[in-house]
Amino acid sequence: MNSPKDVSVIVPVFNASATLLPTLRSLLAQTLERIEIIIVDDASTDDSGEIIKKFAAEHEKIISICFLENKGVHEARLAGIKRASAPWIGFLDADDFAQPDMFRFMFDAATQENVDIALCGSYRTNAQRKKIRKRAFFGNNQRIDNKIFERFCCFEFGDGALWNKLYRSNLLKDLDFENLPWRQNINEDLITNIGAFHKAKSLYLMKDILHESVASADSVTAKQNDITAYVNTFRAYALALRIYKTFDAESIFHITSMYRRQLDDLPYRVDDLRYLDEHYAMHLREAITAIEHIYPQGLGLLCCRSRDISNLPIKTLARSLLKKILTRIRILSKKCL
Repeated sequence: MNSPKDVSVIVPVFNASATLLPTLRSLLAQTLERIEIIIVDDASTDDSGEIIKKFAAEHEKIISICFLENKGVHEARLAGIKRASAPWIGFLDADDFAQPDMFRFMFDAATQENVDIALCGSYRTNAQRKKIRKRAFFGNNQRIDNKIFERFCCFEFGDGALWNKLYRSNLLKDLDFENLPWRQNINEDLITNIGAFHKAKSLYLMKDILHESVASADSVTAKQNDITAYVNTFRAYALALRIYKTFDAESIFHITSMYRRQLDDLPYRVDDLRYLDEHYAMHLREAITAIEHIYPQGLGLLCCRSRDISNLPIKTLARSLLKKILTRIRILSKKCL
């Protein structure tokens, strides 16, 4: 009979044979004894499946799930969440590296401090694990008990990645991502974190840098240009509204403000509006329709720079920006119809 586990770590995999071995070895070397490693093969066409089968046969800590058709990283993670048996859940990408004490230190911090989410630091490295920069960093160990969701939406706790966080399992298992209108492969981890941080009552920020995120030119995110980054983020906002439409008005406003901050960053700024209009009209129209049905003033709020909306009341913003909504819709709709 298998002993109860403390932490379930979920690893989504798609055509990652070139990087998967060191990732799995880093998990098998964890100093946390009671850990289960759930690897979800998203219908890989390279040797990833064979690597996973071999490791699962040799190591009882490893559980493998194999999709017969490619469903995307979001669905792969959801399958792992459903399979997880431990009271705590973490994530690791198939080209990243967990330092040996990562999940033991995070588990100890989370349980000793009795918080809902523990967060550690992360290095950005090259393929040879040479450190490039700190991607996530907290200067001191700190417990957070107030305004968690608002501060999360201001990116006070880093970006929306899943891989440097340890969650109480109920924060993730209770999320409802069924029947989404389209597949979202970019910004999907932020959508998951919206639900988790909205429910969280307490966090613990760790000064330890325990995770290494490998910079890869082949990753889906790295292959984005400014136009695809903008479109994917705009559509992610529409999905977030659809998934969390029952949230209170203040929370919806914070979600909108968060995506506005993202779209205001340089990588998301689009210069070639004609190309955007000609090639992504249907994608934008689909997202606009979803936003209109749930939070129409959100279209206007997204037109503002983030500094313009940080301190204004929601009702004031809604009134002052309603004209911008209509103007934006007319411009996009002319080519869409």
